[in-house]
Amino acid sequence: MKMMNSIIMTGFGRISAACGCHTGRRRKNNEDNFFFAGRYMASDNNGLGSILEKSFSLKKDRFFAVFDGMGGGEYGEIASYIAAKATEQYLNAEEAANLAGKKDYLEKMCTHVNDRIFKETLRLNAEMMGSTLAGLYFTGSQVWTVNVGDSRCFLLRGGKLQQISEDQTDEAYMKENGIHGRKPYLTQYMGMDPEEVRVFPYADCLQLKKGDRFLICSDGVSDMVSIEFLETMLLQTQSPAKCVNTILTAALEAGGKDNITAIVLEINR
Repeated sequence: MKMMNSIIMTGFGRISAACGCHTGRRRKNNEDNFFFAGRYMASDNNGLGSILEKSFSLKKDRFFAVFDGMGGGEYGEIASYIAAKATEQYLNAEEAANLAGKKDYLEKMCTHVNDRIFKETLRLNAEMMGSTLAGLYFTGSQVWTVNVGDSRCFLLRGGKLQQISEDQTDEAYMKENGIHGRKPYLTQYMGMDPEEVRVFPYADCLQLKKGDRFLICSDGVSDMVSIEFLETMLLQTQSPAKCVNTILTAALEAGGKDNITAIVLEINR
């Protein structure tokens, strides 16, 4: 692993990828969704019956994402479904012209997704409807992290797991004011009124290294299992599919208080 991590990607390689989604133990409906290189679930779903597993070439740009719907009732699952569908539509319709323009490309994608969800909010006459977005956009020898909200992306490199997304919450405000007893509120999400609030996604770029492992997950994972557990598991477990299965099992055993979605990706060669 250490020797592989020392080799920086200079050409095309492959990604081994796996995705799992479970409703959890306490929720009656599943408000999570995902974008797994073109595949996602319908709004009315009970998660995945089995883990998706596939290998992809990096000769073509690839995007993977997790969406966590909010708003309660059926609207959360509608929001995450629209987020996945609007992502697919944007990626199919808009070409990423060049490497330097990828950040702008991904920011425009988030704006597109936000506006689509907000239009659906108006159509349904809903009080509020929204979804988080956390994704990884692989292009050549680089990967872009993009997120809106508090779903997370992690990178395992050199034996250490680090979060490479940025939580968009009021956690800092809570700490400064000694507020306890609640989960931090989102300061950004997909589905905000574009005339009142601008979407400001977090986006950053990394050079890929052979052996890199990535995790994208909803808070049904990150709230239930520790980063120490995830680090050890990603180091010791062989395939991305086994990693996903272990993550889902651990989150369920910890209580499964929320919907659980995880995507694990590994750079092979």
